Amino acid sequence: MNTVPAGCGWKWVLTGFALFRKNPAMWVFLVFSYIILMQLLGMIPVLGWFAATALIPAFSASFMIVSRELDQGRRIGFALLFSGFRSNLRALLAQGGLYLVSALAILGLSALVDGGVLLQFMVLGEKPPAAAFEDGSLAAVAALAGTLYLPVLAAFWFAPALSAWRDLPAVQALFYSFFACMRNWRAFLAYGLALVLLGLICSFALFVLALLLRGLFGSKSQDAFLLVVLPVTLTFVPTLFASFYASYRDIFPPSEPAPAPA
Repeated sequence: MNTVPAGCGWKWVLTGFALFRKNPAMWVFLVFSYIILMQLLGMIPVLGWFAATALIPAFSASFMIVSRELDQGRRIGFALLFSGFRSNLRALLAQGGLYLVSALAILGLSALVDGGVLLQFMVLGEKPPAAAFEDGSLAAVAALAGTLYLPVLAAFWFAPALSAWRDLPAVQALFYSFFACMRNWRAFLAYGLALVLLGLICSFALFVLALLLRGLFGSKSQDAFLLVVLPVTLTFVPTLFASFYASYRDIFPPSEPAPAPA
Protein backbone atom coordinates (compact mmCIF):
# COMPACT_ATOMS: atom_id res chain seq x y z
CA MET A 1 0.00 0.00 0.00
CA ASN A 2 1.54 3.29 -1.15
CA THR A 3 1.07 6.80 0.13
CA VAL A 4 1.00 9.09 -2.90
CA PRO A 5 1.33 12.90 -3.19
CA ALA A 6 -1.72 15.12 -3.51
CA GLY A 7 -0.98 15.82 -7.18
CA CYS A 8 -1.90 12.24 -8.03
CA GLY A 9 -5.56 13.14 -7.49
CA TRP A 10 -5.61 15.30 -10.61
CA LYS A 11 -3.55 12.71 -12.48
CA TRP A 12 -6.18 10.04 -11.79
CA VAL A 13 -8.78 12.08 -13.67
CA LEU A 14 -6.41 12.62 -16.60
CA THR A 15 -5.53 8.92 -16.66
CA GLY A 16 -9.22 8.04 -16.60
CA PHE A 17 -9.84 10.22 -19.64
CA ALA A 18 -6.80 8.75 -21.40
CA LEU A 19 -8.17 5.23 -20.84
CA PHE A 20 -11.55 6.34 -22.15
CA ARG A 21 -9.92 7.68 -25.33
CA LYS A 22 -8.37 4.29 -26.06
CA ASN A 23 -11.76 2.85 -26.98
CA PRO A 24 -14.54 5.42 -26.49
CA ALA A 25 -17.16 3.50 -28.50
CA MET A 26 -16.88 0.36 -26.38
CA TRP A 27 -16.72 2.39 -23.17
CA VAL A 28 -19.95 4.17 -24.08
CA PHE A 29 -21.59 0.87 -24.99
CA LEU A 30 -20.56 -0.77 -21.71
CA VAL A 31 -21.61 2.16 -19.52
CA PHE A 32 -24.89 2.59 -21.39
CA SER A 33 -25.60 -1.15 -21.03
CA TYR A 34 -24.83 -0.96 -17.32
CA ILE A 35 -27.17 2.00 -16.84
CA ILE A 36 -29.97 0.30 -18.76
CA LEU A 37 -29.51 -2.91 -16.76
CA MET A 38 -29.67 -1.01 -13.47
CA GLN A 39 -32.76 0.86 -14.67
CA LEU A 40 -34.45 -2.42 -15.56
CA LEU A 41 -33.66 -3.82 -12.12
CA GLY A 42 -34.96 -0.62 -10.56
CA MET A 43 -38.31 -1.14 -12.26
CA ILE A 44 -38.93 -4.16 -10.01
CA PRO A 45 -40.74 -2.76 -6.95
CA VAL A 46 -38.52 -2.61 -3.84
CA LEU A 47 -36.59 -5.81 -4.62
CA GLY A 48 -35.07 -4.21 -7.72
CA TRP A 49 -33.37 -1.49 -5.69
CA PHE A 50 -32.05 -4.06 -3.23
CA ALA A 51 -30.65 -6.23 -6.05
CA ALA A 52 -29.12 -3.30 -7.94
CA THR A 53 -27.43 -1.99 -4.79
CA ALA A 54 -26.06 -5.40 -3.81
CA LEU A 55 -24.55 -5.94 -7.28
CA ILE A 56 -22.59 -2.66 -7.32
CA PRO A 57 -19.29 -4.19 -6.04
CA ALA A 58 -19.37 -6.93 -8.70
CA PHE A 59 -19.94 -4.40 -11.48
CA SER A 60 -17.26 -2.15 -9.96
CA ALA A 61 -14.81 -5.04 -10.30
CA SER A 62 -15.93 -5.44 -13.92
CA PHE A 63 -15.12 -1.84 -14.79
CA MET A 64 -11.79 -2.17 -12.98
CA ILE A 65 -11.02 -5.13 -15.25
CA VAL A 66 -12.08 -3.14 -18.33
CA SER A 67 -9.69 -0.34 -17.33
CA ARG A 68 -6.83 -2.74 -16.66
CA GLU A 69 -7.28 -4.45 -20.02
CA LEU A 70 -7.06 -1.11 -21.80
CA ASP A 71 -4.14 0.00 -19.66
CA GLN A 72 -2.23 -3.12 -20.68
CA GLY A 73 -3.02 -2.62 -24.36
CA ARG A 74 -5.56 -5.41 -24.75
CA ARG A 75 -8.92 -5.27 -26.51
CA ILE A 76 -12.18 -5.05 -24.60
CA GLY A 77 -15.61 -6.45 -25.40
CA PHE A 78 -19.12 -6.68 -24.01
CA ALA A 79 -18.35 -9.85 -22.02
CA LEU A 80 -16.12 -7.81 -19.69
CA LEU A 81 -19.22 -6.10 -18.29
CA PHE A 82 -19.81 -9.30 -16.31
CA SER A 83 -16.16 -10.22 -15.72
CA GLY A 84 -16.41 -9.16 -12.08
CA PHE A 85 -18.87 -12.01 -11.51
CA ARG A 86 -16.09 -14.46 -12.33
CA SER A 87 -13.58 -13.02 -9.84
CA ASN A 88 -14.05 -14.07 -6.19
CA LEU A 89 -17.81 -13.65 -6.53
CA ARG A 90 -18.50 -14.80 -2.97
CA ALA A 91 -16.49 -11.91 -1.52
CA LEU A 92 -18.02 -9.42 -3.96
CA LEU A 93 -21.56 -10.51 -3.09
CA ALA A 94 -20.69 -10.27 0.60
CA GLN A 95 -19.48 -6.74 -0.05
CA GLY A 96 -22.76 -6.08 -1.86
CA GLY A 97 -24.70 -7.21 1.19
CA LEU A 98 -22.64 -4.97 3.48
CA TYR A 99 -23.04 -2.09 1.04
CA LEU A 100 -26.80 -2.60 1.08
CA VAL A 101 -26.89 -2.64 4.88
CA SER A 102 -24.79 0.55 4.98
CA ALA A 103 -27.10 2.30 2.50
CA LEU A 104 -30.18 1.29 4.49
CA ALA A 105 -28.57 2.49 7.73
CA ILE A 106 -27.80 5.89 6.20
CA LEU A 107 -31.30 6.22 4.77
CA GLY A 108 -32.75 5.11 8.10
CA LEU A 109 -30.84 7.85 9.93
CA SER A 110 -31.95 10.39 7.33
CA ALA A 111 -35.55 9.30 7.92
CA LEU A 112 -35.24 10.56 11.49
CA VAL A 113 -34.74 14.04 10.02
CA ASP A 114 -37.11 14.17 7.03
CA GLY A 115 -39.70 11.59 8.02
CA GLY A 116 -38.58 9.10 5.37
CA VAL A 117 -38.83 11.31 2.26
CA LEU A 118 -35.34 10.43 0.99
CA LEU A 119 -35.79 6.77 1.93
CA GLN A 120 -39.05 6.49 -0.02
CA PHE A 121 -37.52 8.27 -2.99
CA MET A 122 -34.45 6.02 -3.15
CA VAL A 123 -36.11 2.68 -2.38
CA LEU A 124 -39.68 3.06 -3.60
CA GLY A 125 -39.14 5.71 -6.27
CA GLU A 126 -41.79 8.00 -4.78
CA LYS A 127 -41.39 11.61 -5.85
CA PRO A 128 -40.68 13.93 -2.88
CA PRO A 129 -43.42 16.49 -2.14
CA ALA A 130 -42.97 20.00 -3.51
CA ALA A 131 -42.65 21.37 0.03
CA ALA A 132 -39.44 19.34 0.52
CA PHE A 133 -37.86 21.24 -2.39
CA GLU A 134 -39.22 24.63 -1.40
CA ASP A 135 -38.16 24.65 2.25
CA GLY A 136 -34.74 23.11 1.51
CA SER A 137 -35.31 20.11 3.78
CA LEU A 138 -34.57 17.63 1.00
CA ALA A 139 -31.27 19.35 0.20
CA ALA A 140 -30.34 19.37 3.90
CA VAL A 141 -31.05 15.68 4.42
CA ALA A 142 -29.25 14.82 1.17
CA ALA A 143 -26.19 16.69 2.49
CA LEU A 144 -26.45 14.74 5.76
CA ALA A 145 -26.71 11.43 3.89
CA GLY A 146 -23.73 12.40 1.72
CA THR A 147 -21.62 13.14 4.78
CA LEU A 148 -22.53 9.81 6.37
CA TYR A 149 -21.74 8.09 3.09
CA LEU A 150 -18.12 9.29 2.92
CA PRO A 151 -16.63 6.63 5.26
CA VAL A 152 -18.69 3.98 3.45
CA LEU A 153 -17.31 5.22 0.13
CA ALA A 154 -13.76 4.99 1.49
CA ALA A 155 -14.32 1.41 2.63
CA PHE A 156 -15.71 0.32 -0.73
CA TRP A 157 -13.41 2.36 -2.99
CA PHE A 158 -10.73 -0.31 -3.46
CA ALA A 159 -12.53 -3.28 -1.90
CA PRO A 160 -13.93 -4.82 -5.14
CA ALA A 161 -10.51 -4.78 -6.81
CA LEU A 162 -8.79 -6.13 -3.70
CA SER A 163 -11.19 -9.06 -3.55
CA ALA A 164 -11.18 -9.70 -7.31
CA TRP A 165 -7.42 -9.41 -7.88
CA ARG A 166 -5.85 -10.20 -4.52
CA ASP A 167 -8.46 -12.70 -3.37
CA LEU A 168 -9.09 -10.89 -0.08
CA PRO A 169 -12.22 -11.71 1.92
CA ALA A 170 -14.88 -9.00 1.98
CA VAL A 171 -14.21 -7.57 5.44
CA GLN A 172 -10.43 -7.58 5.01
CA ALA A 173 -10.75 -5.82 1.65
CA LEU A 174 -13.00 -3.17 3.20
CA PHE A 175 -10.49 -2.66 6.02
CA TYR A 176 -7.54 -2.16 3.66
CA SER A 177 -9.56 0.10 1.37
CA PHE A 178 -10.68 2.36 4.21
CA PHE A 179 -7.19 2.88 5.61
CA ALA A 180 -5.69 3.29 2.14
CA CYS A 181 -8.09 6.18 1.56
CA MET A 182 -7.35 7.65 4.99
CA ARG A 183 -3.59 7.50 4.39
CA ASN A 184 -4.04 9.19 1.03
CA TRP A 185 -6.63 11.78 2.03
CA ARG A 186 -4.65 14.60 0.39
CA ALA A 187 -4.72 12.87 -2.99
CA PHE A 188 -8.41 12.11 -2.63
CA LEU A 189 -9.12 15.71 -1.66
CA ALA A 190 -7.36 16.88 -4.83
CA TYR A 191 -9.23 14.19 -6.78
CA GLY A 192 -12.57 15.39 -5.45
CA LEU A 193 -11.72 19.01 -6.28
CA ALA A 194 -10.69 17.98 -9.79
CA LEU A 195 -14.01 16.19 -10.31
CA VAL A 196 -15.94 19.18 -8.99
CA LEU A 197 -14.00 21.48 -11.33
CA LEU A 198 -14.63 19.15 -14.25
CA GLY A 199 -18.32 18.98 -13.35
CA LEU A 200 -18.56 22.78 -13.19
CA ILE A 201 -16.88 23.11 -16.58
CA CYS A 202 -19.29 20.58 -18.09
CA SER A 203 -22.28 22.30 -16.46
CA PHE A 204 -21.21 25.71 -17.73
CA ALA A 205 -20.65 24.35 -21.23
CA LEU A 206 -24.08 22.71 -21.21
CA PHE A 207 -25.67 25.94 -19.95
CA VAL A 208 -24.13 27.93 -22.80
CA LEU A 209 -25.20 25.27 -25.30
CA ALA A 210 -28.74 25.36 -23.89
CA LEU A 211 -28.91 29.10 -24.52
CA LEU A 212 -27.59 28.68 -28.05
CA LEU A 213 -29.98 25.85 -28.82
CA ARG A 214 -32.92 27.82 -27.44
CA GLY A 215 -32.07 30.62 -29.85
CA LEU A 216 -31.63 28.28 -32.80
CA PHE A 217 -34.46 25.77 -32.31
CA GLY A 218 -36.98 27.61 -30.14
CA SER A 219 -39.59 25.21 -28.75
CA LYS A 220 -37.61 22.19 -30.00
CA SER A 221 -34.50 23.18 -28.03
CA GLN A 222 -35.15 20.57 -25.29
CA ASP A 223 -34.90 17.68 -27.72
CA ALA A 224 -31.73 19.12 -29.23
CA PHE A 225 -30.28 19.70 -25.74
CA LEU A 226 -30.74 16.03 -24.86
CA LEU A 227 -28.61 15.14 -27.87
CA VAL A 228 -25.82 17.24 -26.33
CA VAL A 229 -26.24 16.09 -22.73
CA LEU A 230 -26.08 12.40 -23.58
CA PRO A 231 -22.58 12.35 -25.13
CA VAL A 232 -21.23 14.59 -22.35
CA THR A 233 -22.64 12.22 -19.72
CA LEU A 234 -21.35 9.16 -21.56
CA THR A 235 -17.88 10.73 -21.57
CA PHE A 236 -17.85 11.84 -17.94
CA VAL A 237 -19.05 8.53 -16.46
CA PRO A 238 -16.47 6.27 -18.21
CA THR A 239 -13.74 8.75 -17.27
CA LEU A 240 -14.92 8.52 -13.67
CA PHE A 241 -14.94 4.71 -13.72
CA ALA A 242 -11.49 4.53 -15.28
CA SER A 243 -10.13 7.00 -12.71
CA PHE A 244 -11.03 4.49 -9.98
CA TYR A 245 -8.59 2.08 -11.58
CA ALA A 246 -5.94 4.80 -11.84
CA SER A 247 -6.14 5.41 -8.10
CA TYR A 248 -5.92 1.68 -7.37
CA ARG A 249 -2.90 1.27 -9.66
CA ASP A 250 -0.99 4.00 -7.81
CA ILE A 251 -1.86 2.97 -4.26
CA PHE A 252 -1.87 -0.81 -4.73
CA PRO A 253 0.71 -1.37 -7.49
CA PRO A 254 1.11 -4.93 -8.78
CA SER A 255 3.82 -6.85 -6.99
CA GLU A 256 7.00 -7.31 -8.94
CA PRO A 257 7.78 -10.87 -10.01
CA ALA A 258 10.64 -12.53 -8.19
CA PRO A 259 13.94 -12.46 -10.11
CA ALA A 260 14.91 -15.64 -11.88
CA PRO A 261 17.56 -17.68 -10.05
CA ALA A 262 21.10 -17.36 -11.41
